[in-house]
Amino acid sequence: MPPIITNTPGLSLATVTADQRLQAFLHINGEVRRLNTESLAAAARETSSEWLARGVFGRLGRAKSQAPFAEHRTYIYDGKEVDAQVHLGLDLASTRRAAVTSSNSGRVVLAGYLGIYGNCIVIDHGMGVQSLYGHLSVMDVEPGDRVEKGEVIGRSGTTGIAGGDHLHFTMLVGGTPVNPVEWWDPHWVRDRIDRKLREAGVR
Repeated sequence: MPPIITNTPGLSLATVTADQRLQAFLHINGEVRRLNTESLAAAARETSSEWLARGVFGRLGRAKSQAPFAEHRTYIYDGKEVDAQVHLGLDLASTRRAAVTSSNSGRVVLAGYLGIYGNCIVIDHGMGVQSLYGHLSVMDVEPGDRVEKGEVIGRSGTTGIAGGDHLHFTMLVGGTPVNPVEWWDPHWVRDRIDRKLREAGVR
């Protein structure tokens, strides 16, 4: 929690006693999480009017999924349930400080410390579609950078609320997290994205 408190403007929480640490965690897991969602909504408004992606979206190489999308999580302290949240992303883990690559071509709209996500990058792929990469130990891009599919943008880590070295990855549509698994499916992308864009005369 101390790094989250230090890197979140306007946040000042005591963490000396066990009760203070619990209250700090609940504030971060609730209010800071809500503020992070607002930041993602603001990033969504920076989307390009053009479709920047090409084909299916990529997945972190040789990584195992440690948690599914929309997993309900219960937080236990001293034998009692103290909080509950829905995990709106996929946790992917391979090796410590694994190279993280852009899932598709686009433009970086966010690269910085974002509360529960720690070091976080958001890439805009156009028309309201963005990808998010959280808990990074290193960020190799800055807002405004153009990136290509497969380009290294950072390395996995444990920043933010992370129990171990991994990548928190999700797709965003209009700032709302959606299941990334669909975007990794060539048939789904061809039918639901590429075909629709052609029908609309965009591609």
